[in-house]
Amino acid sequence: MASRWRSWQPWLLGGVLLLFPVLEGCAVLLVGAGAGAGAGTVAYIQGELSQVHAGGYERVWSAAVSALNQMNIRVIKTEKDALSGTITARRADDTSVVVKVEPTGTDTTTVKVRMGMFGDRAASESIQARVVSVLRGGK
Repeated sequence: MASRWRSWQPWLLGGVLLLFPVLEGCAVLLVGAGAGAGAGTVAYIQGELSQVHAGGYERVWSAAVSALNQMNIRVIKTEKDALSGTITARRADDTSVVVKVEPTGTDTTTVKVRMGMFGDRAASESIQARVVSVLRGGK
């Protein structure tokens, strides 16, 4: 009986590993498959909306701050160094907003937005869209 079990172990392990991304959520696959695709890659994982933007770190950082200001989201605190930056802000209804900006390449930067404790996908998408608009020179 023990030898029969040992012959099934590799198959069972392989099946579990194949199902793991499905059990964790489809967004994990999106990030893995689209990581090399460049600007425009979007993933919503555990309440945080992550999007890769075309543009250098400094330019995207400025666009993120401008986007929040244009949307009347009050910036409370900014922390930034050469590796990443975090913008802590509040909406008018006192919902917390955290925007993380991280360089991912010479001309691409990832922006992660989290609204409140559990996330708000629609509101996060609005901020990401405004960042894109600012990067394109719009208001």
